[in-house]
Amino acid sequence: MKHYRQHHHLTALLLGILSLTIALRAEGETTNEPSHPIQIIPSAQAMDPGRLEPSVEPTLSYPPLSLFQMGQLAESRTELLDAREKYRNALQQNPEDESLREHYAWFLYSNGYHDKECLRLLEKTLQKGNTSDPASLFSAMVEVRDELGLPATPMKKPPGEPKRTLVKAVATAPKNSSPQGTSPKSSSLATDKNVVKGELEPVEDFKRWIFVPSYNTTFFNKARQNWNEEDVQLYYRANSKLILGAEFDMMQRPPSGTDTYYSAMASYQLMKYLEIHGKISICPDPSFLATQVYSGGVIYQVMPRLGLLLDYQHYNFVQGPIDQINPGLVYNFNDENWVCFRYVRGWAFYNLEYNYYSTALTVGLPGKRKMVLAFAYGTDPDSEVGAGNNSVNSLTPAYTYAAFFTQPLGRDVSLFAGATYCYRLKETGGQLYEQLTPTFGCVFKF
Repeated sequence: MKHYRQHHHLTALLLGILSLTIALRAEGETTNEPSHPIQIIPSAQAMDPGRLEPSVEPTLSYPPLSLFQMGQLAESRTELLDAREKYRNALQQNPEDESLREHYAWFLYSNGYHDKECLRLLEKTLQKGNTSDPASLFSAMVEVRDELGLPATPMKKPPGEPKRTLVKAVATAPKNSSPQGTSPKSSSLATDKNVVKGELEPVEDFKRWIFVPSYNTTFFNKARQNWNEEDVQLYYRANSKLILGAEFDMMQRPPSGTDTYYSAMASYQLMKYLEIHGKISICPDPSFLATQVYSGGVIYQVMPRLGLLLDYQHYNFVQGPIDQINPGLVYNFNDENWVCFRYVRGWAFYNLEYNYYSTALTVGLPGKRKMVLAFAYGTDPDSEVGAGNNSVNSLTPAYTYAAFFTQPLGRDVSLFAGATYCYRLKETGGQLYEQLTPTFGCVFKF
């Protein structure tokens, strides 16, 4: 009896949540580009690495932007008043975030907001001492105090030379924004008199390419043969709105054979709070995979920390089509911690309907490390060839657990590793099988 089983497992989810999120978040922390971390939002059935027909393809998407990321986006668009408001609210929510405080202080200083708020942030950042450039902070602080007509600072000048070049330039206030709360008209009249700081020394451009190879092996009980998978993903970040990708995914599933998916995907920020994504996968001459898989969806940021997800997948199998719709929620606690909830409603082979539920928690750890914990429960479809070459379709429930860890190695390389465990039941109850899938891989930016 030959089983036609569709590959997929939590590795797809974790490749996005773990590795690509780390990669692009690191970019956003070190540049003025808006930080758009890629996250692969899974179909709920992607939690089971052994059986699921409809869960082959992850969905390329983004978690909702935090206030800090929204501020970066506004800053990149020269919307200074909006950026200032976003940074201020972000700091109010995370008053102990030293990197955010320093970024906001330099934003105010470099864009001509030389007021008491800017001075307070510069002084507090310098007092905390957790900065790689105290000499530049001190020089900026002295200059702002002098412009405000305040007495000389009692703080001691730190040793060393400033690393930032604090260049004076004639103000060029962008349209509908003006330093220090002045109106556009008064700002334009003041540009010949007021001197504000131009851009600091240019920062390195973000890396445009992300390369993610990975490998996993699935072990079964009850004398089932092991499965293997080699996966390679390549992403190109065209700009702050558009990301393109390609994937090569080869799966060995004895005794059925070896199948390969060739995929292309894209994600685009259509509007300020709305992003769309899609993916197409093709398997030539499949033994157990779908011939084609089409998927797409949207993520809408309804609140600064809350995003609504909606995805749809269509699979063309020899036995018939599978369609599923995946609504969900993503909630950001802060820039490094968020949780994703998904529900899947599916229709398979003309006569089966199924439901699945999943959740994944991403936790930021010191040193830009990441931990992802995930759980899912629900039924999914399977099909096998019975007597007379007739397809026998079935639904079985499964519990799936996963834990993955990401370790950055410098700025441009990260390693990730973890495991997925699935306990599958028979339709009538009792264990059908267990499976364990260890996975490891890496992320290269260039």
